[in-house]
Amino acid sequence: MARYTTAYSAFVARLNEVETLRRYAAGEERTNPVGRRNEINALCRGAVVLLSGHLEAYIKELGETALDSMTAKNVPRTNISQRLYYHISKDLLNEIQDTADPEKIAGKVFSFLDSDLEYWSKTGPFPKVIPTERFNKGFANPAFTKIKKYFNRFGYTDYQDDLAKRLQANYLPTVNMVDHLVDTRNKIAHGDPAASETPAEVKTMISITQNFCGSTDAVFATWWKTNFCAIR
Repeated sequence: MARYTTAYSAFVARLNEVETLRRYAAGEERTNPVGRRNEINALCRGAVVLLSGHLEAYIKELGETALDSMTAKNVPRTNISQRLYYHISKDLLNEIQDTADPEKIAGKVFSFLDSDLEYWSKTGPFPKVIPTERFNKGFANPAFTKIKKYFNRFGYTDYQDDLAKRLQANYLPTVNMVDHLVDTRNKIAHGDPAASETPAEVKTMISITQNFCGSTDAVFATWWKTNFCAIR
């Protein structure tokens, strides 16, 4: 069995471009910290935005890996949380919920039945691949609370406790860094000129975020294997 999922391996590979920006900024800081101040700041801001984006992509890809495994390995639907069914079809279900006219409601129900009826059974495996793009819709800006809610979509309600047990004394500093990363990224995206980190701070961000993802990979993959099938 592999130590990590393919989603985590892809995340680690993408960290190289973040590290490239950080390393270049650190070199500029060593040689000309005052004269190259703006360039250093821009490089670090770019690294923060990339790192946050790669964190978001990793969480989505981990979910996609899990969903794809259900059809690839013909996992029976007996123990699947009802939440997962909702998130498969939530775009269509929300349209029905938000519609008042009976004629239009009926039309949307027929659209739902035509599109998604095959998914809605608790017997046998899924007959076709789960639409991961629809399932992942609404997950963005991966603060820790949002990541926890994302895993709730699968019925994984013990994620926070499992992560805390794995990280132990590093749990709070790690979670706080994830939130700080996303908050800084949002400030940068909204044009806050003061939102940035030094090359040394970016290095710490990269290290802690990688540890967070590695630990998340371990606890989620273990839970998924226990309940459904192996994904690493």
